[in-house]
Amino acid sequence: MKEIKMFQPAPPTESGMLDVAVGPHYRIGNGIAAVHQRWVIALIPAMAASLFFFGPAALRVFGLSVFFAVIIDLLAEKIAPSRDLTSNWSSVLLAIVFAFMLPLNAPWWLILTGCAFMVIVGKKIFGGIGAHPAHPAVLSIAILQLSWPLRMDNTAALKDIDWPVTMVEPLRLLKSMGTFAESQYNWLDLFLGRQVAATADGMVLFVLIGGVFLLFAREIQWQLPAGFFIGLLGSATLLHLSDPATFASPMFYILSGGTLFMGFFLITDHTTSPVNRLPMFVYGILAGVLLILIRGYSKHADGIAYAVLLVNLCSPLMDMIKPKVKGAGDV
Repeated sequence: MKEIKMFQPAPPTESGMLDVAVGPHYRIGNGIAAVHQRWVIALIPAMAASLFFFGPAALRVFGLSVFFAVIIDLLAEKIAPSRDLTSNWSSVLLAIVFAFMLPLNAPWWLILTGCAFMVIVGKKIFGGIGAHPAHPAVLSIAILQLSWPLRMDNTAALKDIDWPVTMVEPLRLLKSMGTFAESQYNWLDLFLGRQVAATADGMVLFVLIGGVFLLFAREIQWQLPAGFFIGLLGSATLLHLSDPATFASPMFYILSGGTLFMGFFLITDHTTSPVNRLPMFVYGILAGVLLILIRGYSKHADGIAYAVLLVNLCSPLMDMIKPKVKGAGDV
């Protein structure tokens, strides 16, 4: 029989300390930068559709957002060094998400101000990526909407564009005309992104393609978007049945504005969403219900920014729902 040699710890070094060299761990290369890069890839279809429809105007918004966000991140890192390095691509991803929700004619100073709020107030002050309590890009959009509402008007941003669609936001027309507004839009146009919305959040089909990519890449969990659409469809159906002259059909809410963008790219943010499966599902349902209530009963036509921020505040409570621990003491 062969002698079996037991594992022996490394002998002490000359200094008397134990040798704690790197162990035989398997490295798969899934760093933070790689995760953010996959999210950027998921946003490319909607970005490409926006560039196809709007050309240089959309390119200006995306380019300025990324440029300002990266420069501000670099300056903040120089002034107050942290573990949230610019090289982790978080500022690039946040800048693109931010640009998706900006109006097409956003002036440079508005983009610069928004990027400053997003990077410094939304991210850096709380310790950087992984520590912020609310989505930085959404927080910045909400601040801009409250501070400069006329500059954040998507309908006014597209008024001079020769585009064969109804030139007013679908959800805004719903506010003023009731469900008669549905007859003014072709559902195929809404699905293909031919509607008045922000720079890219209304590119429904292309946002859906990116969301499916994130699901297959396992960058997001299915419980979040599934819960969101169940909550949205359920609450929208109940409101439509209770008052069909005021509240649109559930499908109209899904295809209008940034609904799909919220479901796949905003509430699924790793930092601000719960970590366990059941809380994710409940979190998604709450987000869908909040969005419909804001659209139905507030003065805000779209309301995705406020729905996201409200549900972000509930994430710590959702994380208190924990699975039962099974171990040696479990009978």
